[in-house]
Order: sequence, then C-alpha cells, then structure tokens
Amino acid sequence: MPISVKTLQYFFRFEFKILTSRLFLYIMIKNIVHQYIFEQLMHFKDGNRCCQKFCGSFRSVERIIFADYAFKLGYNCRPLLHNGIEFIKMYKKHCLHFMEQVPELHLAPHTEKELFMLQRESDFIGSQLEMQMSPEFFSPNCARPSIPPHRFSLGLKQSMARQNDRGQQRFQEKCSLHPYKTSLLEALQRTRVLIVNGDCIFEKSTGLPMYIIESCAERRAHCKIICVEREQLLAIHNSEKLSEYLGEKVGNTVAFQIHLQSRISEGSNLIYTTSSFLLRVLMGQSIVDSFRHISHVIVCDVTRHEAFTDLLLCELRAALRCHAHLKIILLSNSRHNLGFLEYFGEGEVLQLEYPAVQELQTSHVFHLEDIQKVIETDRHLNMRNQSIYNNYTNMSRMPNRNYFNVDRILENYELTGADQALETFLYMVRGENVSIDYRHSITGKTAIIIAAKLGNVTHIKMLLEKFADPYIMDKQNLNAVSNAIAGGNMMCIELLSSAQNLKDMNPTSLDYNMVMDLIKVLMMSTKWEPGAYFKLIAINKISSSILNLGNLVIIVADYEQLLRINYWVLRCKMIGDIPPQIVIYMLHNNIEKDQLEEVIKGTPECKNIVITTDIIESVILKFPIKYVIDLARARRIQYTADTGCKELVYEWISREALENRARLTSRLGEKASCFRFISGFLIDKLPLTYTADLLTMPLDRICLTVKLLSPHTMVAEYLQSTICKAPFINVHNTVEFLKKIYVFDELEEVTWLGCRLIDVPIDCQLGKLLVFAILLQCLDPVLTIVSFLSTFDPLELPTEIDNKNLTVLEEVRSKVKIERKRLAENILSDHLIYLRLYQEWQNNLRDDNPEMVLIDEHDYVLNGILEKVCDIRTHLVGALRSSQLIHNQGQLSMHYINLKSNSWPMIKATLVAGLYPCLSIIDTFEGRLRSNRPKELVIHPTSVLRDLTLGPLNSNVRTFPSHWIVYGNVINSANRNSTKCCSLVTPLTVAMFAGPPKIDSSNLCPLGNCSVYQGTGNHIFNEKEAAMSIFYIDDWIEIKMEHTSAQLLLKTRQYFYSAYMNFLQNCGSIDKWRRTNTYLSAVSRLFDTFERIFAIEDQACGFVKPLNIGLRPKAVPNKFITSFNAVISWSEEKFVHSFHMISKDHISKRVELKKSYVSNGKQDYKFVCLEKQFFAVYISQTDSVFRKYPQDWLREAVSKVIEPCLRHDKLTFVILYNKNPDQFCMIAVATRIFGTFRLQEYFKNKIPISEVLKICLKQNICMPPFGEKRNAFQIDAVIGKIILNLFAFRNNWLDYN
Repeated sequence: MPISVKTLQYFFRFEFKILTSRLFLYIMIKNIVHQYIFEQLMHFKDGNRCCQKFCGSFRSVERIIFADYAFKLGYNCRPLLHNGIEFIKMYKKHCLHFMEQVPELHLAPHTEKELFMLQRESDFIGSQLEMQMSPEFFSPNCARPSIPPHRFSLGLKQSMARQNDRGQQRFQEKCSLHPYKTSLLEALQRTRVLIVNGDCIFEKSTGLPMYIIESCAERRAHCKIICVEREQLLAIHNSEKLSEYLGEKVGNTVAFQIHLQSRISEGSNLIYTTSSFLLRVLMGQSIVDSFRHISHVIVCDVTRHEAFTDLLLCELRAALRCHAHLKIILLSNSRHNLGFLEYFGEGEVLQLEYPAVQELQTSHVFHLEDIQKVIETDRHLNMRNQSIYNNYTNMSRMPNRNYFNVDRILENYELTGADQALETFLYMVRGENVSIDYRHSITGKTAIIIAAKLGNVTHIKMLLEKFADPYIMDKQNLNAVSNAIAGGNMMCIELLSSAQNLKDMNPTSLDYNMVMDLIKVLMMSTKWEPGAYFKLIAINKISSSILNLGNLVIIVADYEQLLRINYWVLRCKMIGDIPPQIVIYMLHNNIEKDQLEEVIKGTPECKNIVITTDIIESVILKFPIKYVIDLARARRIQYTADTGCKELVYEWISREALENRARLTSRLGEKASCFRFISGFLIDKLPLTYTADLLTMPLDRICLTVKLLSPHTMVAEYLQSTICKAPFINVHNTVEFLKKIYVFDELEEVTWLGCRLIDVPIDCQLGKLLVFAILLQCLDPVLTIVSFLSTFDPLELPTEIDNKNLTVLEEVRSKVKIERKRLAENILSDHLIYLRLYQEWQNNLRDDNPEMVLIDEHDYVLNGILEKVCDIRTHLVGALRSSQLIHNQGQLSMHYINLKSNSWPMIKATLVAGLYPCLSIIDTFEGRLRSNRPKELVIHPTSVLRDLTLGPLNSNVRTFPSHWIVYGNVINSANRNSTKCCSLVTPLTVAMFAGPPKIDSSNLCPLGNCSVYQGTGNHIFNEKEAAMSIFYIDDWIEIKMEHTSAQLLLKTRQYFYSAYMNFLQNCGSIDKWRRTNTYLSAVSRLFDTFERIFAIEDQACGFVKPLNIGLRPKAVPNKFITSFNAVISWSEEKFVHSFHMISKDHISKRVELKKSYVSNGKQDYKFVCLEKQFFAVYISQTDSVFRKYPQDWLREAVSKVIEPCLRHDKLTFVILYNKNPDQFCMIAVATRIFGTFRLQEYFKNKIPISEVLKICLKQNICMPPFGEKRNAFQIDAVIGKIILNLFAFRNNWLDYN
C-alpha cells in the first residue's frame, strides 16, 4: 500500500524531534561533563596534592576532555587500571610520582622458557585461561581468617587459696608494705578499683598479692590473681622471689607466664605476666568468659602509660561491667592519679608514706651547672692527658664538595630569603649530616646569622628549635644578635637574647667526658666519702654487711648509651684512673635472669657501679645507693604521620620521672646525692608526667592487637576509648598502611597474614618479610637483616663527635663510608653489609676461650650491638615456632626453609615482597628518585649507592645494572625523606612480588588502548609498541612489557600467591607439611623456577653474585660484653687467695688494713688509685701471642725482669711491641694468681712507634729505643702513660700520623 505524503511528513517530523532531543541531550551531557571535569580539576589545582586519581568508567570522549584540560593546565595524565576499574590520574608540574617514560621489562629468553615450561606442568593450577580471584583464593576452603590457638593460656580455672603461714611470716618480716596490710585489705573490700600510690621501695607488686592470698586462705575463698609487670624479666624475677619465700617451686602457688616461657599449674593463685601477653590470651574470647575465674588483676606502673598497658585498662574497664566480683588494683608512683578514677568511674586512692622517703626528699640534687662546679673544684683528679687530642686538632681542612654545596645554599638563602632555601639547608643538616652551625667557608656566616640579618622571625624559631647557636661570630666578628640589633627588629632581638645555653637544651648532645669526670670525683675525692655510715656502724645502728661504700647508679637513655658509658668506665678502671675495688654491672631489659640476680645482690665491701636503663625504676637493689647519676634522657621510636617515618630520637624525660629516679638513693637516712645532666632552667619546661606511648609510637602492632581484641569495632573508634587517645591521623595512616601490606583487607578486617603476625614481636612489615623468607626458603640471611633493621645501625655516620673539629668529623665519616663499601664487596646493596658484618663477627668468635681485650670504643659498642642482634634472632626464631610458621620436621623445618639461602637473587626478591611498598625507581630523565611517598626521596649518605657528597643520580646511574631500589628505614629530613638501607633489584622481582596479592588480567592493558598515555592523546604507536602492554601493579607502579610475557608473568604470580595464601592458612597443620604430596611438589618446582629465573635476570642485568651468604650462624655461648665486665671487675675472693700465696714483703699496707678490723668493729676503707709501672717486651709475632705461646714462653721471656717487681700497691703494665713494622701491638697487666705469673690482656691495637716519638719530641721527653735486642725492660712512667693513653683513648676511624 503506498504511503501518503502526510504520513511521511509526520514520520520525518517525529524523527526530527527525536534527533533534536538527542542532540540537545548530548550537548547538555557534554556541557555537564565539561563543567564537572572542570570543577574537579579546579579543586585539584587549588589543593595541596601533587597528583590525584579520578575514578569512574570513562568513555573516549571523557578521556579526551581530561587530556585537553591537562594540556591546557600544563599537567600530565595517565590511565590506571585496578581490579578492572579504570581511573585517570592527573599529575601537576614537578610531581614527585610522575615519570616521563613508563619503566620497561624485557624478559631474557631463558626466563620466558622457564616460565613456559613451568606452566606446561599438569599440576600447574594457573594453566587455565584465567585464574578467577574468588573469595576461595584468599581463604581456601571458604575458611575465614581466625586467630591461631595460643600455646600458653593463663590458668583461668578457679583455685582455692592455700595457707603457708611460715612462708607468709618470712616474707612479711622483710616487706616494707606490712604496716599498710590492714588498710589495703579493707580498701579492697570497699571498692572494686583501687589505686595504690607509693614509692618502689614498698615492693607493691610482691607484697600486695601475698596479703590477698593470705586473706583468701583465711576466708577459704577462691583466689586467682593476675599481676601484670612491665617487663618479662621482672615477671620471672618476682615469681621466683616469692616462691623462694614460700619454700615452693615456681609454678605452684606463684607462677609466671610470658611469651615463649611458662611455669604454671591449674592450682596457681598468683600468676605474673605482661600486658602484651595477657592481651594475646584475651584475643578470640569474650569478656564474659575471659575474666570469669579471675578474682584480682594487678597492673604495675600504670603511670608510665605504656601502649599495651593502656589497651589492657580499656579491656579491664569493659570486664568490670560484666563481673561484679572482679577487683582491679593499679600500682602507681605518681601524684597524678585522678585520671584513672575518672576513666573507670569508681574507686579510691591509697597513699603509701614511708619515713625514709621524707628524708630522701631533702637529699641533695645537682643539676648540670652544679656538676660543672663540683668537677672544677676537684680538677686535680681529672687531669686528662691531652696529647692524644693534639694530633687531630691541627689537621688541615679536607676538601668536600658537600661543603661547596652548602656554601651555595647559604648564599642563595642570603640572596632570596625564601622558605625553600632554608628548607634545603635544613635537609642538608638532617639528611647529609651537615652541622646546624655550619659556617660559610669565606664569610663565616651561619644560617641563623643570615636569618637574623633578614629579620625573619619564623626562620629564627625554626633554627633555634634545631639548637642553632646565635652567638657564633662570622669573619666580621658579628653574631646573630648583633645583626638583629643592626636591623632594629625587636622581635628578633628578644627571641635571640632569650636563647641561652642551647647546647644544654639539646638531649642528643651528651658530654661523656663530663660524666666520666664526675664518676672520678665521686669515687676518689675525700669530700664525697661515705663517712656518715662509719658513725652508724660505731653505734651499732646498721650492719657492716650493708655498708654503703659509695655505690653508684648511672641511668642512661638506651642500650647504645649504656654500652658507651660502660666502655668509658671500664677504660678508666683498666688504666688505673679510678680505684680497683670497683665492680661494674650492666642492667637492661634483655639481660639474663642470673645476671639480674647478680646485679641485685651486688658485691660486698666494694663500690658497685650499676649502669642501667629505666628498668631500675622497677627493680629494688639489696645494697644501698649513695649516688645517682641521671642522664635525664630517653630514647624512643617516634612516628611522623605526614611522612610515615619511624625514627629513634632522644628526648628529655618528665619531671615525674626525675623525682622517681632521685628517690632511688639510700633508704637509711643518709644524705644521698642525685646528679642530673640537665640544666636547672629546663626543669620547669619539661612535661609534668610520663608521655603516653600511644601519642608518639608507630601503631601497626597496636592496630593489629585492637582488631583481634574487638573484631567488630573500627580501630579508630576503639583507640578513642583508651585512657590516652592516639592521634586520629596516626591511626588513619597506620590502618591504610596495614591495608597496603595486606594485614587488613579493604574493609578493615584482619587477613590470614595479620593472624599469623600477632605472635611475632616485630613490626608488621618486617614480620611480613619473615613470612616471605620462610615461603621462599631463605630465612637465615633475611632473619639477620630483619634483626639489624629492628635495632640501630652499627655503622651509622656520626653527626657529632665531642672535642673534635669539622675536619675530624669529615674524616671519620669518610672512614665509616670506606668500611661500608668494604663490607658491600662492590655490590650495590646495604642489606648485604649487615650479612657480612654479622658473618665476620661470627667468624671471630671463640667458643672455648674468647679474647677478652679492648680495641676501641667503636669495636666495643659494635660487639654489644651484634650480641643484641644475636638475641633478637634467637627470640624471633622462637616466636616463629610458637606461631607455627616454622616446624621441627617436614617442609617447614629449618633445613627446608633455608634451601635457597645461598641465592642472593632469591634474597633480593624476598626483600621486594616483604618490604613492599618501600620501592623506588631512578628517573634517569631528571636524575632523581620516584616513589609513592608524599615527600621527595633521596638516598642517605650512609648508603653504598651514593657518595658522601650530594650530587645528581645521573652520574652514578649509568653504572647501575637496574633502576629499581628496595629500601628499609626512612629519615624525615625537612622537605625531603632520606632512605638509609637500599638495594638494587631487577624489574622482574618488582613485577612478580610488588603490589597486592589480588591482581588479575584486568590490570593488564594493551598499550594501544591507553589513549591518554602522554597526556595529550596524540601518541603514535609503531608495530613494536602495539604488541606491548602496561601492567598496572598498584596506584603508582606500572611496567611496560610484551603482552605474551606479561601473561606468563601474571599467571606465575597468581600461582605463587595462591600458594602464599594456602601457606598462611594451613601452616598450623603439621601433618600437611610433614609428608610430601602433589601440591608440595608443585610448589617446590615453582620455587626452583624462581631461583633460576631470578639468577638469569640478575646475570642479564649485570649484577655481581656474592659468595657464601647462606652460611648458618652458630650459637654464642659466651657474651663478650658481660664476660669482660666480670673479668675486669675487682674480686675479693680471688684477691684473698692470692693474698695468702704471696710473701709479706710484697703486701701493701692498704691490703693489710682491708683485711684487718679495728676492735670497735669499724673497717677502714680507703679507695685510692694505685701507682703505675711500665715494662716493654719485644715479641716477634703479633697475632694470638697468648694463644700460640702461652704462659711458659712468657714466663721464660719476662719473669726475670718483671716478676720480681710485682707489687700489690702498683699496677704493672706490660707493653708488647714488634719490629718490621715498628709498632706497639698490645698492653697487658702482669699479675700473680695462686703463685703463677700471668699476663692479662687489656688493650689490643696497632700503634706506630713513630707516633709516640712525635709526641715525645713535642713535649721534650726522652724516649728509649725499642729494639729487638732488649726482650724486656722497664720504661719511664711518663712514656708508659703516653703509650697507655694512646691505646685506651684511640679512635680507629682517625689517622694520627
């Protein structure tokens, strides 16, 4: 039927309306899209971010709009794929995360062949076309992540209190808490929350539980007391102490249960533990079940606000709502306890007072100004031999390009006065070890002089916060104050004039010479002799067995400072600068139980010097303390939220801590003294109470603990309910980081990795590294690296050296750098340095007869740090066994998980997998590092990847076999971050292991589909690039590679992470890993393939392979640090035996007086330094003299000359030297023990004889000839002291010639 004209007109009119409406709708949508994109980009332009990700499903038109706007704004944009979702990422100019060229990966032919052969296996689970990332991939068998069962659990069953009248009576007779027994028990009847406030001398953590057990036994009531100590060592010590009083073994009435150790029974009434362990037991249990059978919980040292203690208080507050019978007792040592009452909403405070404490409060307290006066008064006792310092104070200034750079920076700052110029200088201070008081090489101006001249108050405040000295003069004899006065800026004048004693305000700066001078004064001066006690003995008020002979406690900030102070005291004792009747002890958190007992008992009739950390605040010594030297510092890990950096920093302690330490002195009414190494004017500026750990520390383990305690609560919400609330930004950043390393998933739920890491007491990222090391079968070397990363760097460049000028500092830094390069063996890896350093130390160990000799301070401190690393290794292995990540037999035994330990490429791949997201790449176009960090990342001068001088990376990157870097620690340095521990890795390891476990084919995009690749959308691809693909690993890492190679790599990667997830879930099932099955065989083939392809890629890139890196470490039976203290310390028993063996002609009057008592019971104690005599002995061989030629050779060689001159009122030093080369090699002390002549090694080094000759010429001293003909001869005391001081005070990082 023909269509009419009207119908056609109607049809066309209808179609025209539809087209018009569609066109209008298209124009409207286009305008909306334009407007939306424009507004979003304007927000991005005005914001602080350097790059931003815009999500959504973009059409080609929208991509062009983004590209056009980016081109107009001068920005760059790129597409991004993640889990199948397309994003567009915009980069501003000079963005730190943008690279002009996407990194490429070209697999070697043999690598592709290995991957292809692996995927041809019939049991390869990735042989399908596509591996679906289903929930079963992350949780095989649909099993949700669950907390692994704990090997130990507190005895939570009810137990009846048992009477032990004899033990209770024996304990109460010696407990100073006994007068408050009735008050304590009555208070516990009235309230459920009791705060007991009193000094540590009351022994609250041991006395109070004993009274509760006795009371419950009388009432025939159930009693289960959990006493939470701050340290594991204290929990063991107190449990053994009370068990000894009760006459029982540990584990009966009194027990302890800590990480990896337990002595407990179901009938135990008192269980000592720690807060972290108690929280671990509470995980996976409800509050109702956890505290059902617990009657009392005692928490010690709550005022210190340690992180896990604050979490425990939150759990206890929740437990009080469910259990009416539960009693909470908080032990405090502070006057500020109302916050705990407000937190719990109930309770009362019981104040303990002791008469002796009242007298202690009137004891003398000396601050830094007073200490200087005390030392000046007795300056004759502290005459240091300055000859050893004269050799380097006149050294010529060494040229260093870094100083020319700093000169230019200061010139630019003076010219512009810009904030950026000052930030660049502050980076040089923090990141390049330049002094804050650096003076321009020509003008002599410092940064603060320039800031004062510019009149910039903000800059002056920033420099003063860094402890810049405003009183340094420039070449025109003008300082910062005079420049401010010339400028007429009153605010600058007031600010600079108020800045006094800045060096004393810096907690990082410590004058070890002043500390040693004070110790000499207290040990030797007659003004500080303990004469008050002799009067008390005479009237029989105290026993001579507890006589206070001037015992001294030195409280340091951390273990490293403890080692240095201990070395200085040992050195002065060995060279005879302090009396010989001194015993030196070290007390810290990681000593053994037997060592703690020795420290607590002390040595009678000697002066005991205890060098300790803050653990002394919770330990009661059995001998009285006459003096306390408080360095008033603490060292803690500080977390910076905006950069994510974790740093060890020194800080002043609180006023409350100062008061508690001052009360450690004698309790017997004597006027004791406390010496604080802090200026008096700083006391009022210190915080009043202890700083809570949650405010400053890294929160990764805290967040993991919180999530396992309360799985259905957000971490930030939980931490806002603690008594000290962690900063929200710190919590947020930590949670995001834990999601990045897949400890939490995207919904903030704990993964299987998080469940396994809860029993590994280390940072979550390092724990993840250990998990990958176990899976990739290279645990031993990675365990050593992790142990080093957990403590301070033993080869860190010094930022300040006392008594040394800038030239000497630069020389020391250069020598340390050379030592690091030697250990690196021309391999571009700082992680290898740790392995070689530990191996060298292990090789030098002597199991049977350790060499007890001092070399220098660095060597002594290095030994102490390496012993700590050894302890960390041992503890981590035990923790991995406890968490069932390591088994005794089967595929997870130590033998199998170390099969690849000798493969350095495998170790580097493990570092990439474990340390992700700590990856960076060198941008060869601009010569800088690119990373995902918010600030620019630079390589620290300690790294072997760069020189000490700051220069562009382009000069070094040409010789680098790869541009990818995996790094460890990061330092916050003004406007940049410095990475310290770096290693170059191949691109294959980054593509294989970086990023989240869940990556599928949607993250693989052909290059031709990336229409906005270069930001303008006009990129033209050739045929070769058309076959390339972009592999999007995460928001930042993207790699360009051939599409077929990318598919091979992706399937292998999915195969590995499937095995990884299976391992995390099933590692607790021992039977599955004992017998070999098809699955384990397939996984073994995968790891063997990894070993081969990583070695192939390393060889293709040009990496050098180190040898013998997989050597198994050996046990350390004898620790050098503690053993050396025992060898050098004075022993009365040994001396008494030798006293009877020696003729009376050689007995000094001091010894006779020491062994005889006056008729009235008084003993005459005189502590004086002995005179010194010196002998020189020629030896033909320098190494192992006393081992190759023991006492027979020595007795025949020197007995005729030295042995007749031995006297007990003199120290006899024997200086051993040899010829060709002419040098002194050792100093020993001649003694006679049980009638046998012996030489005890003291110092060992290589000092040229010409060096001593130069010193003698300067001081007009006649030096005897040291030749081969004279086997043994006596030398003058002046010459002997010069040689002795050169050995004792030598710094091996310096050249003295």
